[in-house]
This record gives sequence, C-alpha cells and structure tokens, in this order.
Amino acid sequence: MKKSMQKLGLIGAGLWAMTEDKINDLVKDLVEKGDINKEEGKKLVSEMLDESKKQKVDLEKKISEKIQEVVSKTDVISRKEMKELESRIETLEEELRKMKNKEKMFFK
Repeated sequence: MKKSMQKLGLIGAGLWAMTEDKINDLVKDLVEKGDINKEEGKKLVSEMLDESKKQKVDLEKKISEKIQEVVSKTDVISRKEMKELESRIETLEEELRKMKNKEKMFFK
C-alpha cells in the first residue's frame, strides 16, 4: 500500500503529462492489488483526469505568460505593429507616386 501511495504522490507532481490510458492502467493495477475497490478506482480515474486537465491549462497559461514576458523584453515587434507599419509604408509609397506624377506633369 505504501508503494502505491508513493506512486500516486509522484503522479500528482506530473499528472499533466499522463494520458488517460496510463491513468486507467495505474488505477486498474491498484484495484487488482486490492489497494482500492472498483468504485474508488472509477472515482480516482475521474479525479485524476480532472486534475490532469487543470494542470495542463495551468501549464499552458504559465508558458504563455512567460513567452509574453520574454517578448516584451526584446526588440521584437508584434504582428499588429508590423501590419501598421506596412500600412503606413503603403500610404507613403502612394503619396510619393502622386508627387512624382505631379512633378512629371509640371516639368514636361
């Protein structure tokens, strides 16, 4: 029983990395050893899957926050900023073409 509880403790730390199949296999093993009954096993699978999903969401959020933090500290521009710059360049190019056309007409 102590060994099974140690397994569960280790699983809790890295539950986000476990697949549903691995969780089912672990709980099935616990049921077969008599450490828990079938009803407890079903409940444990459900709880572990819920915790796994929660940990995955938390991990994704932390990764996203860290990426945003790193990007904000660099001189990299965002897509939005790039689109705005492209738009401004297009506007300036159009104005330059207009000026050149006027110049051609004036100096003919």
